[in-house]
Amino acid sequence: MFKSKKRPKTGGKGRLRLDDLKSSTKGIIATANFLDYGCRREVFSLLDDFCSVEKKPVVEGENHEVDDEIAREIAEMKKEKKRFQLVDTTLNNMMFIAVADETIEVCQLVHRILSTLREKKERKTRFTQRLLPVSHTCYSSIDDIRKTALSMLKDQFHNQTPKTFGIFFKSRNNSSISRDEVIKAVASVATDDETFAEFNKVHLDNPEFAIIINVVKTSVLMAVVKDFKTLCKYNIDELTKNYTPSVPKKAEMSDTNIVGDHINHDDDSLSKGVEAVSEDKTDSVVEQAKEVEA
Repeated sequence: MFKSKKRPKTGGKGRLRLDDLKSSTKGIIATANFLDYGCRREVFSLLDDFCSVEKKPVVEGENHEVDDEIAREIAEMKKEKKRFQLVDTTLNNMMFIAVADETIEVCQLVHRILSTLREKKERKTRFTQRLLPVSHTCYSSIDDIRKTALSMLKDQFHNQTPKTFGIFFKSRNNSSISRDEVIKAVASVATDDETFAEFNKVHLDNPEFAIIINVVKTSVLMAVVKDFKTLCKYNIDELTKNYTPSVPKKAEMSDTNIVGDHINHDDDSLSKGVEAVSEDKTDSVVEQAKEVEA
């Protein structure tokens, strides 16, 4: 008798599930506009650009070490593939990439990616909406959240200088804990005078530190980041939306679909009609073309 095969629980060969994450797991949350595959490809491309392994040049006269150098590079390439692993969240438009390399600080990495794109005014993504680092994970209970928050905030609030902070909460597919309970628990830890500096204040408009809490099913993903409002709440789509490279005017005029909306001529006389259009009208056509491409 024929027996049907069971569907794998992992969602793919060798892929981790969100429930399998350990408390020490760190990674990056990426949300997509509408195309998950495009977002995944863009995020891994960014990580490859900003975390590429530097290769040491081979010195002339050391041919006897060429084999060792090749073997070392192959080992580094295999290790590089294991640094980032896609976790199966079973959610649309939301993915989690676990970072296995302990030398990578995810908060600094995401901050460097967004700051670099902002400084160079580059847009390298189309389907990615937001990048959020995750430095600590725990089970979705108030006691575990309070313990994890205490361990996480010790790295940022350890000195005696008062800090301003804001708590930003997001929940997906979870009804066991409420937003107010989580915020109250984390805020009580951040303002504990016996553990941290006195007079830590909540400042949601422009906090010095932003405590990001994402509850996904039974897992809680947390991190403390800087420049949260300056970098558009780590919304890479909003941050770089005005950095789209301008399209040459020749390419715009050659597009019959766009120009045809404003010029009622046949295809044979299209070039003559374009030359007769005023500069103001041409600029409006180019602007609409940019909106179409965006």
